[in-house]
Amino acid sequence: MLFVLPSSKRQSKMGKQVWMPREESKRLVECFDVGGYALPRYMRFKNYFWDSLEFWVLPPPVQKRIVENSLVLCPLLGLAKVDEPIPYYSFGWEDECKGVKVKEYWRIKERTREALKDRDIVLFVGRKELALLDTSLARRVVRFEYYKKGKKVKNDQRHKAYTLRYIAEWNLKLEDFNKINFFDYQVADVVEKGKNMIFILHAEGRYI
Repeated sequence: MLFVLPSSKRQSKMGKQVWMPREESKRLVECFDVGGYALPRYMRFKNYFWDSLEFWVLPPPVQKRIVENSLVLCPLLGLAKVDEPIPYYSFGWEDECKGVKVKEYWRIKERTREALKDRDIVLFVGRKELALLDTSLARRVVRFEYYKKGKKVKNDQRHKAYTLRYIAEWNLKLEDFNKINFFDYQVADVVEKGKNMIFILHAEGRYI
């Protein structure tokens, strides 16, 4: 099982160690003048998903589980690990470097097709990054939808983070995902179509 995690436009500008770019990133580094000190990705990214995940407070075995079973989308590196150090950068997938969009520079469709091949993948990315992926060779593709008081939650980054935490903390297998619950959210239904599975979680919204 492989978790696919989102990037974040909002980032910390702090750093702890000198960053040495990968060879394949050097063209982007020059285009967008990237440099400075690095932080692990889970500290660099600052959107609702990463802030709510609170990776740094999780027990070491849970952190290890997430690191070993996750791919993070990252315009600076293409695909990377949760704990890989990166510097601050301010460009995204649609920005251009010498006439080539970042997503095309990384050939992100082709890379994800191979990276996700024959895997059960669990998607925590948003709609825009979902469109970057090629899941055609994946074995099973899992997503989540959240409903509060009967209405679909639109900004669900925090919900996705809590879902990932629950899966990792309890070391759930895919067949146990119906047990997922956090705050007052619980799995109410599972919609399956071919290899695609959508877990529907409902809540009364007492907490988030």
